[in-house]
Amino acid sequence: MLASALTLMRAKANFVQQFIRNPRKMGSITPSSAALCRTMCDTVNWDHSLRVAELGAGDGVLTRHILARMSPQAQLDVFEISPELVENLRGWTDPRMQVRACSAEYLSGEYDVIFSGLPLLSLPPETREAILSAVHDVLGPRGVFVQFQYTSLTQPTLSRYFTWQRQRVLKNMPPAWVYRCTRHYAP
Repeated sequence: MLASALTLMRAKANFVQQFIRNPRKMGSITPSSAALCRTMCDTVNWDHSLRVAELGAGDGVLTRHILARMSPQAQLDVFEISPELVENLRGWTDPRMQVRACSAEYLSGEYDVIFSGLPLLSLPPETREAILSAVHDVLGPRGVFVQFQYTSLTQPTLSRYFTWQRQRVLKNMPPAWVYRCTRHYAP
């Protein structure tokens, strides 16, 4: 029990260090809560989600929830740009997961579902647009893009690419919005 508490404290300390080094890339000083991760995962029909991506996996809090819900034949591509976080994620042993040490701008292929915790408002506008355009382009015809944000200020940008519904998650610090997005037209 003490060992697991120490592991949790080290993970949280590492997350805070990553935030202090580059707050624009981390977006939050605390990892996502279990309630936020469950809400995000509950928006997906897992029976038809074989190709999954996660953008900005961070320390893998949401990644664990995704892997727990994925079928054995599904594949998860995890995108993360922090070298330290990439190294941590590459230490995981789930054969369904592939870690990509590059920006979500380089998404390719076709996905059934894409999860994102990227801090869209903190990104330079051209990077934000490139990522949302890439997500739009690789999302399958019945695909779902699940994005969480701490503010609703990204709604106009999301609306240019997607039709969306949102849900508030109060059991997170800070409280967050979960957007369930689908393609509606070419931007």
